Amino acid sequence: MKIKYILLPILLIAGCAHQNDYVEGGDYSLDSITACPKVQIKSEDKAIIQTAGGVDLFKIEATGYKGSCRYDPLVLRDKAVVSPQFKITRLTDTNVEDVHFSYYLQTAEGPSRFLGKKTYFATVVMPKGVYELTYTANEGELSAPLGKYDTDIFIGLNALTADSEYKIK
Repeated sequence: MKIKYILLPILLIAGCAHQNDYVEGGDYSLDSITACPKVQIKSEDKAIIQTAGGVDLFKIEATGYKGSCRYDPLVLRDKAVVSPQFKITRLTDTNVEDVHFSYYLQTAEGPSRFLGKKTYFATVVMPKGVYELTYTANEGELSAPLGKYDTDIFIGLNALTADSEYKIK
C-alpha cells in the first residue's frame, strides 16, 4: 500500500519531465512557446490586384495566419511553422477560375544565421460565380531563435508586374 503512495509522485515527476522533452536545446521557456510565432503582416505588401487586358480580376489580401514553434533536433535549431491566410475577392464576372500568386515569409532581425526570406507559390481554384473565399496556405518553415531574441516574422504578398499584379494600400 505504501508503495502506491511512493510511486505516484515519482510517476508524476517523470511525466512532467517527459512533457518538456521537446523544448530541450531551445533557449526559451514553455510559456514563450505558447505565444509563438510572433508574426506580422507587412502593410505595404498586404494586398495585391491581379489584372488581365487592363481589367482588374482578383484582389488577394493577407488576413492572418496559423502557426506554431518547435525545436528541430535533426538540425539543432528552433523552427517557426507558419500557414498564412488570404482572402481572395473576384472583382469582375469572368470565366477565369485559377488564381496564382506568390507570398513570402521573412525574418528581418536577430542573429545573421536566422535572417532570410522565403518565397512560396499558391494556386487557388475559384469557381465561376464565387466572389469571395478564404484560403489557408501550406505550412512554411523558418529557422527562428525563439524566446531569446523575440524574432518577428513577416508575411507579405509579392506583386509581380510580369504577371500583371500591382500592390494596393
